Amino acid sequence: MKRYLLDTHLVYWWMTADARLGKQTQRLITEAEIIVSVASVWEMVLKNSKGKLPLPSGSITEQFEAQGFKLLAILPRHIEAVRGLRCAHNDPFDLLLIAQAQDERITLLTRDSVLLGLKLDGVEGA
Repeated sequence: MKRYLLDTHLVYWWMTADARLGKQTQRLITEAEIIVSVASVWEMVLKNSKGKLPLPSGSITEQFEAQGFKLLAILPRHIEAVRGLRCAHNDPFDLLLIAQAQDERITLLTRDSVLLGLKLDGVEGA
């Protein structure tokens, strides 16, 4: 079974049933092992606190776990792996997700054209 680390926007679209996710990506998510980084939870909570991202009530992490998604903690080695990335990208959350995906040997699934444009190993378009 293929394992995917979802980029934050895909996680959010999934949890809000956003049509931008698309049928093919929905099917892919239901058929694969899905991993959600704690970094994505953190990013969503930060955006929510600034009024930029509405979130459902209750525990976000419990909602992910109830759907069978696995949570990936931020480990010191993931942070160290960011140092080794050779890409021109400034978003700290994206950099951490890339580093986690590479370190854990899982595929980062995204629709972010900037990330896809970097043509990094282990990053696929949704």
